[in-house]
Amino acid sequence: MNTFSKKSLHVALAGLSTLGLAGAAEAVMVNPNGLGQVLVYPYYTVRNGFNVGGVSAAPFNTLLSIVNTTNSTKAVKVRFREGKASKEVLDFNVFLSPHDMWVAAVTPSDAGGAQIETPDHTCTVPTFPATPVPFRTTDFSGDVIGGGLDRLTEGYFEVFEMATYDPTDPLSIGAKHTSLGFPADCTAVNDTSAAVAPLQPNGGLSGTATLINVLTGDAFSEDATALTQFNVGGGGKYFNTGSALPDFSNAIPSTGTGVSSSGTIVQGLFPLPELAATAALQHPNVINQFILDKSTASGTDWVLTFPTKHLLVDTSGALPPFENALGAGGSCDDITLALYNREEGPPASNPGTDFSPLPPGQAGPALCWESNILTFNASNVLGSANKYNITTGESDGWMNVSFRAGAVNIALTTAGFDPSTGLPITPSTTFSGLPTIGFAVQTYVNGTLTDTTGKLIQSSYGVSNGHRYFGPQP
Repeated sequence: MNTFSKKSLHVALAGLSTLGLAGAAEAVMVNPNGLGQVLVYPYYTVRNGFNVGGVSAAPFNTLLSIVNTTNSTKAVKVRFREGKASKEVLDFNVFLSPHDMWVAAVTPSDAGGAQIETPDHTCTVPTFPATPVPFRTTDFSGDVIGGGLDRLTEGYFEVFEMATYDPTDPLSIGAKHTSLGFPADCTAVNDTSAAVAPLQPNGGLSGTATLINVLTGDAFSEDATALTQFNVGGGGKYFNTGSALPDFSNAIPSTGTGVSSSGTIVQGLFPLPELAATAALQHPNVINQFILDKSTASGTDWVLTFPTKHLLVDTSGALPPFENALGAGGSCDDITLALYNREEGPPASNPGTDFSPLPPGQAGPALCWESNILTFNASNVLGSANKYNITTGESDGWMNVSFRAGAVNIALTTAGFDPSTGLPITPSTTFSGLPTIGFAVQTYVNGTLTDTTGKLIQSSYGVSNGHRYFGPQP
């Protein structure tokens, strides 16, 4: 857990005099258009999916893409984190030439963990071999949670733009693809050359991922959450593969922007950069739908990932908006569940739950990991080890997940703007909720069907839906 340093305080206080509406363009925020300097992908998995009824199926693969929509050559850090405590499991750098796209697949390893492979020719450091690269347990071996290779099988991943490069830089020339589709010279792209003349990041990254299970006929898509204005005027800085940086503590300046529940734009200056990034992702409520129809043997899982949690929680304690230190059962944050059917109700507050198991002293619903799966009536669509079951008698409807009232992130000072009036406002310094990204997945299993000729056809499929949120302020 990061402590409040004197340097951080001085930086924050120096910015007090300049924070205002004019500074709104210089604050980390989620870009609704999906382009940014930072991409956060809510979930990867190679675990066995499950049909409703607990029938084991084939494992998922996770297919991913990173797109450079700009005219600049970019160095980006790609980092995979396991889902319990966000421990790094693999880190490497990708060098995207102008308008380049890099793709890869995360697949199960024969040893029981996860691995990554790519057919792409884009330059990387280190260079990808012809065989898959296994994810590693090094950072969590012997930690308070424990676990071996199985812990590698689900989590999330992040992409940080570190720098751009001048078109005449030898690195840019080497990374540029020729008419044959291959970079001109990847030997010119290395840690040494990348550190010579890095320039200011300029954003424009986008990305998607697909969780695909061929045997069950499921393909769940997810969009990367894009943070823009993450590094404003801080200049480019290259970090070698293996460096723990950049991360959310590299936001420049330490200001975060969100959209309130009423539609106003709220901005805060925070004492730590990671709290600014937290504010940009912060929500007091998460809303989505569920389908549990018996006729199609439907099932539903929700993914809820807290990307900045690992910077605010460790075994010694937690910084707000999180409430508990990390222990063997995770770091648990209380939630309240309000579940509704399609006909307006009845609203079931905190429907029956079946945690597996409840942490010591935990009496009610809680989310304890960095990547959490809420599953309905033991659907277990994603086969997650980080699942929390919600028992309900409703066959379909929607649910509102509320984080505890005390989950707050306090800004040193704030500014705001009301688009409906065109006037500035003075919002509260309290940003409520937890930094949350994710989506819901639903499966439909129709059994064996036949076409008009009597031929057997597969009749199972899946869909995904992004979450909806309340803002960090009323």
